[in-house]
Amino acid sequence: MPYEIYKMLHLTGIFLLTSGLVGMLVLAWTGHQIAGKVKTFAFVTHGVGMLFMLVSGFGLLARMGFMHDQGLPFWIYVKLTIWLIMGGIIALVKRKGAIGWPLYFLMMAIFIVAAYFGVYKPS
Repeated sequence: MPYEIYKMLHLTGIFLLTSGLVGMLVLAWTGHQIAGKVKTFAFVTHGVGMLFMLVSGFGLLARMGFMHDQGLPFWIYVKLTIWLIMGGIIALVKRKGAIGWPLYFLMMAIFIVAAYFGVYKPS
């Protein structure tokens, strides 16, 4: 697939991940019970976003020629670590979402770090 398609899938994954996390955070913060269809929707949105990001991310790496080398650059390991953190943060949001804005700013800080490493690709 072309580089641009992988990029669009990656951005779609980021959107899905963010909407699932923020949707669940808003519900928890406002005191609503997270159960049933709402919980399922948030978790599925989050999970599909994670899958899109992982598959398209490795597709982007292959298109950029990183998968043919011996080792991967440092920034890729940082991005994979962030991916793992964002995968587990939904449990934190579900259990401690009532604290609200500190969790929101934590997620935004993680997204900003991920964006920095994705755009600038420091060694």
